[in-house]
Amino acid sequence: MSLIYSPEQLQTPWRDLLTAAVVAVLLPAATGVLCLGLLRLAGPALPPAQGLALWVTGTALMLSPLLSLAGMILALPVASLLIRLGWFGWLPAAATGLAIGGAIGAMADFAPSAVSGAMILLILRAVLGILRPMRPA
Repeated sequence: MSLIYSPEQLQTPWRDLLTAAVVAVLLPAATGVLCLGLLRLAGPALPPAQGLALWVTGTALMLSPLLSLAGMILALPVASLLIRLGWFGWLPAAATGLAIGGAIGAMADFAPSAVSGAMILLILRAVLGILRPMRPA
């Protein structure tokens, strides 16, 4: 397997693809909940600037499924097509996430969503590789 190519698949592995999508959408939210829990535990001991940074990061990650779900709905058909064509390597996954995240970011007037889209699609690719190692059909 290379950075660009993956083995062609005769059919889209929908169960594994949807499972990977759920993990990719919920993993940042779980990380955000952990950040907020850490803030709750260490809040009084933290300097105000660091506490604020931890709160902003945790809240943004916890609320990220609100936008990443819309991006995932747009990305799943593209990922399915790329899997069947054998083009769902790491770079096409990142480029797809960057493009879809950028489009959603332009509509929502939120610039960091392009980078978030790329990271979420890379998480999708990693989880999909763990659930179903892509072998030639």
